[in-house]
Amino acid sequence: MPLDPAQRHQIEQDAITAAWEAERLAACDDAIALLHEIVDLERDDDGDMILGADENGHNDLLCRIATFLATHDQ
Repeated sequence: MPLDPAQRHQIEQDAITAAWEAERLAACDDAIALLHEIVDLERDDDGDMILGADENGHNDLLCRIATFLATHDQ
């Protein structure tokens, strides 16, 4: 028995919502992983994080955070 247009539309909307929710959950997992890395950073005697940079002055963690925010800024 074929679906009526309202049922078809609801199924399509449910699929779109499920895909969006999966994307958001993946983004949360990525954010949590970055936060774990931040927590694990070395700290100085005052408790401030020590952010190292390579010879070009780039910091991999900060670059990854910026990329994450640019990707997931909706």
